[in-house]
Amino acid sequence: MLYWLPRVCVLVFAGLLIGFGFVPDTATDVAHTLLVIVLGLGLLSLTLHVFPPERH
Repeated sequence: MLYWLPRVCVLVFAGLLIGFGFVPDTATDVAHTLLVIVLGLGLLSLTLHVFPPERH
């Protein structure tokens, strides 16, 4: 569960930002914002794959 928690939080945060209109109205700006979020999640996945969290 902890592995998916950061992704879920980021997606909820992105949904709230877009839902409440804090992102510019143009489709291009929304697409750029979503692209940055997806790239950030990809980098997080890569980092967790390369450097897995310690197992207790």
